Amino acid sequence: MSRYNLFLRASNVVAFILVIIVNSVVHVNYSKKPDEPVNNSTRIACNWTVPETHLLPADYTFGIWGLIYGLLFGFVIYQWFEAAETATVEGIKFYYVIASVLNISWLLIWSNKNHLGVIIDSFVLAALCAITFKAYDNVTTFYPPKNLADRLFIHYPFTIYAAWALVATVLNFWVAFSFLDTVFLSTFAVICLGFVGHSFVDYHKRHDVVFAATIAWALVGIAVRQQDTLAILIASSVSSGLILGGILRVWVNQGRAWLELRRNRLRGIDETDPLIP
Repeated sequence: MSRYNLFLRASNVVAFILVIIVNSVVHVNYSKKPDEPVNNSTRIACNWTVPETHLLPADYTFGIWGLIYGLLFGFVIYQWFEAAETATVEGIKFYYVIASVLNISWLLIWSNKNHLGVIIDSFVLAALCAITFKAYDNVTTFYPPKNLADRLFIHYPFTIYAAWALVATVLNFWVAFSFLDTVFLSTFAVICLGFVGHSFVDYHKRHDVVFAATIAWALVGIAVRQQDTLAILIASSVSSGLILGGILRVWVNQGRAWLELRRNRLRGIDETDPLIP
């Protein structure tokens, strides 16, 4: 193992540990700080106080961070195996370390509980979204999974991370810039998120079910929380329904392809049977 490879992998481990530590400290200390007066605010997961917007999803949707961190923990362990070396060193590169620095910055700025910090955080999250998407695009384009471990600990972590970073960025902009928080613009944003999710599952060259499902998760959460706003309820329900329908089509097509492959193999065995003494 070269020094560069060792340094990169060690950096990934340190970055993950720092994110977890900062995350824990921020969430513990956040509830002890007085809130800046905000009209129509609400508490979400981990007792974070945020303004109630038309895009804010149900509390349970934020539990996806636990899944992301769990999969990233698997990544920082799996990266040490030889099978993961190429995808880690040439695919992920230092994108995860940069994403972790941005994640930590976002947490620290948000914990200050002031409106200027929320505005800055919006652009930090936008940068985080761009970096995680670059890592996602690299590994999915050039380093297809060779086994289940590759899927679980290289592809899935960065797929879900990139998709949720996109959702989180949109949510943060709606908090930072209150003029965006209208029924019309919020409905338009929901439709755009639905279009992105539907595109990834139906028109993306890899028919990415996991990326699309992450977007659908957010849209379902929005539909649950915003059910009193008819336009947003309809937009989020229809959008998530289209995405889930696309996911079902992908699964059906994959099942058909598997059955056809199995039939062809069995047919090939039957054709060679007479040649066997």
